[in-house]
Amino acid sequence: MNLLVKVFHFSTFLIYSISEPLGYKVTTGSGNDSENMPKVEQIDIDKELQKELNTLESRLQFIETTLINFKKDYDVLNESYNNMKTKFDQATARISQLENSTQETRMEVAEQKLTYANLQSVHSSLQKTVNDTNNRLNFKSAVLSTEISNITDEVVNMSNLTNRDFASLRNKNLILENKFQEITKNQLSIASTLNQIKFLKHNPVVFVAKLSRDLMLSSREIITFDDVHLNEGLGFDPVRGVFTSTTNGIYTFSAIVESTNRPVKAAIYRNNEPFAQISGPLLNRGGAMASSATYVHLDEGDLVWIQWTGDNAMIGHLQSQFTGHLLNL
Repeated sequence: MNLLVKVFHFSTFLIYSISEPLGYKVTTGSGNDSENMPKVEQIDIDKELQKELNTLESRLQFIETTLINFKKDYDVLNESYNNMKTKFDQATARISQLENSTQETRMEVAEQKLTYANLQSVHSSLQKTVNDTNNRLNFKSAVLSTEISNITDEVVNMSNLTNRDFASLRNKNLILENKFQEITKNQLSIASTLNQIKFLKHNPVVFVAKLSRDLMLSSREIITFDDVHLNEGLGFDPVRGVFTSTTNGIYTFSAIVESTNRPVKAAIYRNNEPFAQISGPLLNRGGAMASSATYVHLDEGDLVWIQWTGDNAMIGHLQSQFTGHLLNL
């Protein structure tokens, strides 16, 4: 707007400069022309013309100065435009990065849902296998009882057999006892598997935690995910950002860490020992993001957390999250 005002003033000034009289007038009329002409000596006219020429040169210099100022204002506006265009390009790239991160998170959620569906399918298959095995064991137990009864009858009827015959019978009895012990072990193994399935079905251990705001962290500091979306089994502590194992078993953990000003350097820890690294480079326009997923066996009471291992950094809250759940006992 200031530039338009200056252009308007300049145009007005230029028009005024061209149209302004030189300082004297020539009048014509019906009388004697020689009587109406101003009586000015030739030297006075030259002085007057020189004065007007100096005035025009001064105005011309003023116009050139104004044009130079206009050029400076235009350069400033052009530089501002280029800066705004650069910031717009950076914002567009950041939005694209966030969209890609959101798509990756959605894919991970879909994979977790598929894993849960597979676990449900495995549970159904195991339940069917347990039922079939119980039926077979019941049938074999009945057959075994019949065989034992028959052998007992044979032993009673063959009380007058030789020592060799008795040794053979003892061998048969040992074979039957071994088979019975094997069947008993199979029953115990199946019962243990069934108990694990029942425990996982009625006592799930799973958590999903995010950040409610950006965090400024120093090196070796635990990332405290304080925004808990899911905490079945109450194993995750949002105040400390630490998960405590409630039972022995195999667990899976995954993490996404976003940094706004540093390369991502972090790790998943178990009892002060890192067992999975999380790292990602800093992009040209600023910011970095990395993820990791792993499996680990935990004993009851083991502690798991995510710890920042790089230089002091700002951790973004939009994409960062920490998840985990119990797979089996």
